[in-house]
Formats: sequence, C-alpha cells, structure tokens
Amino acid sequence: MQEENRNTQVKDTDRSALSQLQSVVGSIKTWRWVPGLFDLRGIPPAYHIGIRAFGFDSLLTSFSDSLYLSYISLYILALGGSRGQVGGFTSIASLMGMLSPILGAALTRRWGRRKPIVVVFSALFRLMLLLAALVPFFLEGPAAIIAIIAIFALRAGFLNVLIPAWLSLTGDIVPTERRGRYLASRSVLMAIISILIVPLAGQLIEWRGAPSGYQIALGIAFVIGIGATYAYSHIPEEHRKAAPSGGIGSQLRSFWHALTANRIFLWFVLIRLLWQLALQIGGPYFSVYQVEVLNSPIGTIGLLTTIRAITRMIGLRIWGTTLDKRGARWVMTVAALSIPILPFLWLFATQPWHIVFVMVPAGFLWAGFEIGSFALLLELLDGEDSTQAAAGYTSLLAAASVIGPLIGGWIIDGIGYLWDFSLSGMLRLVAALLFLWLLKPFGSRPERASEGG
Repeated sequence: MQEENRNTQVKDTDRSALSQLQSVVGSIKTWRWVPGLFDLRGIPPAYHIGIRAFGFDSLLTSFSDSLYLSYISLYILALGGSRGQVGGFTSIASLMGMLSPILGAALTRRWGRRKPIVVVFSALFRLMLLLAALVPFFLEGPAAIIAIIAIFALRAGFLNVLIPAWLSLTGDIVPTERRGRYLASRSVLMAIISILIVPLAGQLIEWRGAPSGYQIALGIAFVIGIGATYAYSHIPEEHRKAAPSGGIGSQLRSFWHALTANRIFLWFVLIRLLWQLALQIGGPYFSVYQVEVLNSPIGTIGLLTTIRAITRMIGLRIWGTTLDKRGARWVMTVAALSIPILPFLWLFATQPWHIVFVMVPAGFLWAGFEIGSFALLLELLDGEDSTQAAAGYTSLLAAASVIGPLIGGWIIDGIGYLWDFSLSGMLRLVAALLFLWLLKPFGSRPERASEGG
C-alpha cells in the first residue's frame, strides 16, 4: 500500500519528462560510475522516479556549481574589491546562513512538507546567480561590490534554508540497502564533472576577460541550475502530519534539546566549531594569495582546482573502502590529524605551479574527512530530533564561519599571510587532537554513538 501511495503521487507526465532527461545521458550509461546513479535493478518501483530525479539533480547541480564556486572571490576582486571585502563577504554570507537552517527546519516541521521548501528556495538561490551576472551592466565601483556581496549573501541564506529538508528527504529517496553504493557513485560522478568543468570555466573567464567572463559563467550556471531544480521537483514525497505551531522560544528550546541530548554529539559539535573557525581563518584567502602573491593566472587556478578534484575522487574510493573496514571515527580522525599540515605548505610556494604540492594531498585528505564526518554525523543524528539537531549543527558552524574570515583578514592586513596560515594550521591541529580524545578511534571498535549519550 505504501508503494502504491508513492506511485500515485507522481503524474504520468513526470515519468515522461524524466524518461526524456534520462535519454540525454543514455550514451554514457556504460561508464562504470553512472550505473550506480541510475541502475534501478532490484529496487522497488516506488523508488524509481525519486532515484532518477535525484540523479539528474545531482549531475546538473554539480555542473552549475563548478562554473562559478571557485571564482566568487576572484569576481569580487575583478570588480575592484579588496581582500578585506572578500573576507567581509564570507562573514556576511555565513551570518545570513546562520539562522537559515533553523528557519528551514521550522518550516518543514510546521508544513509537514519538504520538497516544496527545497524547490522554492533552490530556485531563489539560483536566481541570485543571474542577478550577480547582471550587476556590472547597471552598477560600477563600490556600488557594484556592495551589490555582489549582498546577492551572494542572500544566495547563502536561501541555500541554508533548504538544507534540513533536503537532508531529511534524501534519506527517503534510496532504499537503505543501496544507499552506500548510490551515494558513493554520486560523489565520484560529481567529482568527475568538477574535473571537467572547473578548468573550462577558468579558461572561459581568462579568454573573455573581466567582468564579462565571470558574467557568462554565472549566466550558464543559472540556466543549468534551474534545470536541476526542475529535476528535483519530480521527486515523490510522502505527506507528513504538520506539527503544532509554536513560538520562537519553543523552537529554540527544541533545537537546544536536540543538541544536548547526546553528550558525544554535543562535544562533536563544539570541536567542529573550533575546526570550522580554523578553516575560515585561512580558507577564504588561499585563492587571493595565489593572485596577489604568486601572480597566478585564472586558468592556472582552475587547473590546480581540477588536480585537487582528481585526488579527491581517488580519495573517495580509498577512504570509502577503509570506512567500511575501520569505521567513520577512524577515517575522520586520521584525515583530521593530517590536514593541519596543508596551510604550512602554502608558505613554501614561490611559483604558481608550486601549489600542486598542496592540491594533491588536499583533495585526498579532505575526501577522507568529508566522508568520515558525514558518516559519523548520520550516526550521531540517529533519533526523533534529527532534523532539529542537523539544523542546529549547521547554524552553529555558520556562526563560527562569521568570525573566522574577519580574524584572517585582520591578521593578513596587520602581519601578513605567514601568520594567518600558520594560525589556521595550529588551530586545525588542536581540533584534530580533540577529535582524537573524543572519538578514541584506535582502540577496539566503538559502540554506536547514540548509545553513549
């Protein structure tokens, strides 16, 4: 009966549209990674529409993001912005995203619907790409910089509103017994798309020059992103009973309870806050360092990003296998203990190509941290308040991201990149040692975190 209800929620026209979309990639379905994303053998028919729709959404989203995400800071600089404004943009975007997940979780709980929230707010954040592309036609100088920063900050806010609903609905799209293979294939295929598109976008920007190259890339990203939103709109959703409405105080108490109910989860969140602060102190300024200190061409930056994507793809395969054998705690801790060396490697670079010695290990190590931390987060979020806990976790990380870039910009302006990158590395090491203390991954295999609360 449940499968019949799922099927009746999807119109025949939806099936036709998705079949037409699937024919677009029919020529590459023999590629070893695509079947994991679209292979429906052995999966109940009730899941077919959702799997297809989510697969196309993933492909198009990766294509769209690869066209511009690596170049936002450089777009601000190309329009006359300063590195201080780049740091300010990152902080403002994080501030906009700080309360957004809480709003998204509250809307999901109140409406009992998740897909409309994802579709509406994904369309809104992609509309921001079009507006950012149009800014140089109407504004210039400081006004253009302010407009770009405001637009991308709104984009971050809209994106974070949909995250709790997206996480919740993702768990319903693929059967549990196929989830690992499906999500691994999705990550690798999205990495391959990034490898192909990021350098092409860099070459496009370098060929057309500033700002028109950035504008074209943003315009194409908008069109493809709307296609991803359209694909996601075909995902079936079971209606949930709407929760009784409550005031802001009631909502905040719900989030606080979700964060503190499990002691291990609470410590995990606190250490992740320190880790996020360390990342944001240096992270927004690495691409600026390439331009201002190393005089790197935009095309070179895109190529180096592609190299990182390649090693990330390799890392996903290796770390994924290791995770099944040793567990999420082991993978996350080992990667976290290795990552602090990366900011120090930047300090030895004197030529643009030297950054390859950063990007090769960075892609591999960050793949381990990402897959390990995500698997551990799913384990820690096992409970009735998982949506609220996820929203609270995301909001607190965004709050840490507000402070980090401001500290980094102040340090760079005062005493230089050397001290900023060194501080970022040291704080990462402290957080990694705290992860080691909390997770204790090198002893006997730990019990489930939900049992240790």
